Amino acid sequence: MACTDNSNPFNDMIQDERKVAIVYATKHGTTEKVAQHIATLLGGDVTLISLEETRMPDLAAFDCIVIGGSIYAGKIRGKVATFCARNLSILLQKRVALYVCGMNYKEYDAELRSAFLDQLRKHAAWSGVVGGEFYIDRMNFFERFLIRKISGVTASVSKLDYEKIEELVAAIRSC
Repeated sequence: MACTDNSNPFNDMIQDERKVAIVYATKHGTTEKVAQHIATLLGGDVTLISLEETRMPDLAAFDCIVIGGSIYAGKIRGKVATFCARNLSILLQKRVALYVCGMNYKEYDAELRSAFLDQLRKHAAWSGVVGGEFYIDRMNFFERFLIRKISGVTASVSKLDYEKIEELVAAIRSC
């Protein structure tokens, strides 16, 4: 979705108090943390929808949909992929922004491409990786073992990119 001229009705989204839904799935809490931060930055009429709690949210009432998920073993959470596939026709009629939480910097582009359907990604006003976090204390034994083995991380660490999150919010406001 190109955002190049002032005739786009999305330009007045925040001023018109249009409704925004932030739909996400989280395993250890990082994607939810980002969703809450986006909601705070946007202000206005924002609804957080956890796919862990709501399987098939009704999107009809929303003007803009922000979708977020985390990457594990190179794949986005299954609930996010399923949500996008089942709601593709509706999402393509809405203003959309997409974000992914992940820690594998070298694979950001590939992970983003594989996370969302091409058609949805091309339609989105913004899509990107906003960094991630490892919460060692929230992981099970197997997850802790893999993280230590693959990344060498032995303690919780946050590498969220707040500038990217602000870019997402700016894109929502300017389209």
